[in-house]
Amino acid sequence: MRRTIARVAAVVVVVVIAAFSYPGAILISIAVHLTPTTRPSAFPVTPGGLEWLHVEHAPDMTPFIADQEGRRMLLHGAIPAGLIDFWSGTDYSVTDTPPYYPIDPAAYDGKCPANSSAIATPPLCQDDIKRMAALGFNSLRLPMSWSLLEPERGKFSEQYIDRVAQVVGWAREAGVYVIFDMHQNAFSRYVGRSDPPPLPGGAAISLRYYTGAPRWATFTDRLPSEWYAGQREVNPAVFDATTSFWYNRAGIQDEYIATVAHVMSRFKDDSTVAGISIYNEPFPGWNLSPGFEDLLLFPFYRRVIDAITGARDGLPCPTHVFMPAPCGYPDLGVHDLRHLVFLDAGLLREVTDFPTHLGLPVSSYPNLVLGIHAYTHVYTIDHLIDQKTPPDKAGYPWGGYDQSYYWGEREARGIGAALFVTEFANDPGKDSTELASQLREQEIHLTGFAFWTWMENCGGGNNKPYGVFDGIDCTTTRAQPSSGCIRQSRAAMLARVYPEASSDPNLTYSYDPLTGYFAMRANGKFGDPATVVVVPSVVNGSVTVGGAVAGEPSIAQTGDGGRIVTVFPAGGEFTLNVAAAPVAPFKC
Repeated sequence: MRRTIARVAAVVVVVVIAAFSYPGAILISIAVHLTPTTRPSAFPVTPGGLEWLHVEHAPDMTPFIADQEGRRMLLHGAIPAGLIDFWSGTDYSVTDTPPYYPIDPAAYDGKCPANSSAIATPPLCQDDIKRMAALGFNSLRLPMSWSLLEPERGKFSEQYIDRVAQVVGWAREAGVYVIFDMHQNAFSRYVGRSDPPPLPGGAAISLRYYTGAPRWATFTDRLPSEWYAGQREVNPAVFDATTSFWYNRAGIQDEYIATVAHVMSRFKDDSTVAGISIYNEPFPGWNLSPGFEDLLLFPFYRRVIDAITGARDGLPCPTHVFMPAPCGYPDLGVHDLRHLVFLDAGLLREVTDFPTHLGLPVSSYPNLVLGIHAYTHVYTIDHLIDQKTPPDKAGYPWGGYDQSYYWGEREARGIGAALFVTEFANDPGKDSTELASQLREQEIHLTGFAFWTWMENCGGGNNKPYGVFDGIDCTTTRAQPSSGCIRQSRAAMLARVYPEASSDPNLTYSYDPLTGYFAMRANGKFGDPATVVVVPSVVNGSVTVGGAVAGEPSIAQTGDGGRIVTVFPAGGEFTLNVAAAPVAPFKC
């Protein structure tokens, strides 16, 4: 009874806070909107590294990711999950298992640890980065786990950060940007497991894909850890642990912010790191939208940005207690003014393909990117209610695949951010509809992508693994290679011809993976920086240009057999085409 009374009182307090916080949140957003942005005057590149990226604005004020010459940059890549602190094993009653793969970077020098179906994904090794580059990828989204970054409160694992730095070094050698991803799913693998489930309608969970917070930051108040409707987040323990984070119980949000700041202080001057995604797939817990996003999530993002950049956009408030929406955060001395900051929309947005917040300006820091997870017909409402119709005839989303991108552009513009697909995927058996449709929308809306996942060992339940490669033998836990063979049709769809950089932020282009045909149309003034097109090694068609171009294109061969096509505008409209030709098969 006491616990019930306490929870009712807590709800009343939250309602009162919300009533007073919304006006404060709106006033802070107005102040942010009126604050002039500041940029460093120079962007020295890390020796051997890539150019710094930042956010520019098109003539219509649409933000986009740009290189140092101001060209729109499209980032294509995948998400290798080998650094995530996944649960491992075969006995689900053992809930606390040590990290499966070595953390010491020396274990990966010139070698790769053995893989096993006892864990969700294979280890991440240098050959993986090389194979990504061979597909024409110029970026990767690198998930990291808070539980490994700060295994004990206040004590950071420098060895794990060294492991992250090792991957960044491999990417630098391959010419691939790295987007850090503070990854979590269902908050933590330390939420426990109730077996048998004590509440009616619940089912015993598999901890296989639960990951994120360390044990010391996971508060469940002894609520049962069981799931409903087959959804890992629909779990009382997850609701409670997540809510504890958003309300900064025991100062755990402060510890998280300190962790992000510690990571970025290590990579502050590294231009191979494109930026950091602050929090993956934010789940509201016991909160409701849009209050969750407007009063908890995006103000939390502002505080992280304040901490690592020194922006100081919010009001001074005490830390280590609940911080209402108008609160900012102290400058933690990192002063990172050059990296992109990716802000994932809330998890409910992934389910609805529709905005779940008011789009209030977040920060005066100029290099913001809104990350959407595009899972139309995969995790949207029509799938959750098990609608038995083909995707093109589904009753929801009403706007089809375009709905997520149409609204995403407006959400991003509202907060002054570029748009990027930080995650998307589908069942491999539906690539011809679902994957093809997502890739086409990304071309139309000129947004880059990070595909989930690079490799996956075994799919959940009866599902096939989502990776670019076939999975492994899941009937045994013996040592195995990192994956099966590459999925030919999936790789052919992802290894696309695309304009990596262009001084025309509104160019149009399309690529057909069945024929290898590519067409691009752009405009440019004489003297504008060149447009650069990536042609992966499996695409064999000849390159032609037309219109206002300064001479023939420059075509450089990459080490893996691909081509980098560079064309300079001469004043006016120009085109670049790659002729249709049989697309070569990939090596296993």
